[in-house]
Amino acid sequence: MPAAELHDFAHEDLTGNALHNALRDARERGPVQPALFGGQPAFLICSHQSLAEAFRDNARFPPADAYRITIEPVQGVTFQTMEGDQHRLYRRLATPAFQSRVVEAMEQEGLARIAHELIDRLGARRSADFAHEFTHRVAFAVISRMLGIPTNREDVFRDWAVGFLEFPRDPAHSRQCADEITQYLLPILAERRQEPRDDILSGLVAAEVDERRLTDEEVLAHIRLLFSAGASTTTDALGNLIYTLLAEPERWQALLAEPALRAGAIEELLRWETPVAVLPRLSAPHAIEFHGTEIPPATFCLFAIAAANRDPSVFEQPEVFDLHRDSSKKLLSFGPGPRLCPGMHLARRQLAVALDVILERLPGLQLREREAASPRGAILRGPARLPVGW
Repeated sequence: MPAAELHDFAHEDLTGNALHNALRDARERGPVQPALFGGQPAFLICSHQSLAEAFRDNARFPPADAYRITIEPVQGVTFQTMEGDQHRLYRRLATPAFQSRVVEAMEQEGLARIAHELIDRLGARRSADFAHEFTHRVAFAVISRMLGIPTNREDVFRDWAVGFLEFPRDPAHSRQCADEITQYLLPILAERRQEPRDDILSGLVAAEVDERRLTDEEVLAHIRLLFSAGASTTTDALGNLIYTLLAEPERWQALLAEPALRAGAIEELLRWETPVAVLPRLSAPHAIEFHGTEIPPATFCLFAIAAANRDPSVFEQPEVFDLHRDSSKKLLSFGPGPRLCPGMHLARRQLAVALDVILERLPGLQLREREAASPRGAILRGPARLPVGW
């Protein structure tokens, strides 16, 4: 394909079916196809077989290198940007805090409470931008509560977190927001070191592996990781879920009539409209060969999760959203292999609880402007707006 016709996955929105059509066409040409990323030559890995292999091949596709370029300058050093033994050590230091009693308590009671609070805010209104009022807020509120942020500061903290995620589109604003987060959390960290509480900050401060503890900056970097890798993706997944169910009202009605279908609907959504559609990686610092394609050193290789999740060699009628499909074991949405997303359980729980609360509180929810609500974005993908009525 001529370079002028290649999609630039760093810059194009590829709203609605435009992304899936482009990925389908690429996949039909072969498992590895030329593309662009930020104006530079790149390769799209787009079949299920090739992508599952690439995810597990840390030698040819070292997972940390792309993160060092795209997010580490503002997020800081985390296990996401580490390799080998260092990655394993810091992952062991950081992840227990997210499997603690505070997380369990949040799953049992807090998730539903936050969802109900956000719907309560709608008051007597009968229409709203549900993205602004709900889907763009709930995951950030969950993290704020688990961190122990006072509820009267949650909206400010969310604005900082959203601004921090705008790197590299707006590096200056992103760094400013990261600094605001740092300045706000540093005195709280000092308090937690003196008087630990039952929250994630205290868990990160107290974590110890092989006589190693996290410094303040390392704790802060992993908190920023929570927002970049956790809140943003869960936000987009929830927006995609609500859009997908309301775009075809019979899907919404089916979940009202048969609650047992809801778990399957979430798994199917993670296949059909995954929030991380294309994941940038860098190839090894030397030339490699992959599925018959020669890839130059340190070249962007785009892991097309959205293409693999609709590969007809693995999923029957992949373009159909099927509430009865059982595909969870074949999903590549959470990145199989040693870099499997540690937050996938909490993400699924957030989606399930939020969906239950919305169906309970707003059973008559309807999409007002389908085109305006279509998921957009080729990397992180979700609706910017969700105009609804009820």
